[in-house]
Amino acid sequence: MATITLPYSTTTATTQVRALIGEASAGFWTDTEIATWLLEGSIDVATKSLCIEHSNTVDLVDSQLEYTDFESAPTSNGIAQVLKVYACIYDDEATPSTYKGLKKMQTRHLGRRGQDTQGVPYFYYHFAGKIGVWPLPSTAIGTTGQLLVNCSIIYFADDTEAIASLPEFYQQFAIQYAAAMARFKERKNAEGMALYTKYIQSMNIHRADIYERPVDTNAMMQEPHRTVEAR
Repeated sequence: MATITLPYSTTTATTQVRALIGEASAGFWTDTEIATWLLEGSIDVATKSLCIEHSNTVDLVDSQLEYTDFESAPTSNGIAQVLKVYACIYDDEATPSTYKGLKKMQTRHLGRRGQDTQGVPYFYYHFAGKIGVWPLPSTAIGTTGQLLVNCSIIYFADDTEAIASLPEFYQQFAIQYAAAMARFKERKNAEGMALYTKYIQSMNIHRADIYERPVDTNAMMQEPHRTVEAR
């Protein structure tokens, strides 16, 4: 296999795929279809492993419940690309700023909240490609406040270089995916399934060991004691 420096680009990843399938240059498999499989593999890796972690901000708006856009890339409908929200932090953008962590809620809880006065949000939820806050922001909050959002996301600045957006130690799995698809095209289904099974097993291990978050519980949400070192 060729010696290539990480991180991989689509070109160098294509070279690695070709080394696995035994075709050094375009013939039965074109570079274009291998690049397509690398894109599909990168999407699948990001979705299964939650490995692309992202921080961004959302500008709050007076009386607006739900939000679809981030302040920086991906901007328009960027929240639709979020797979899982880990934290939303309210920032009043004053000098000095005051920060407040919002509690996670489910959308069904809105029907049981009764009447709340507009002001600083206390809850957030993630539903249908949107982030919602409750209570609704007041005029003052909607003028200056924003949310800091930590999440896992499926976002590539350039689809032709999607593999470059993956952490280096996840790029090999997109290569395995592309090699499996190449074998399926060749109708070598047993070899394709061997590569694909190895790929799936790697995703399961990495997600469980590195990125899988346990279910939130009240005990997990307790504030750490400030005089005791975190364990």
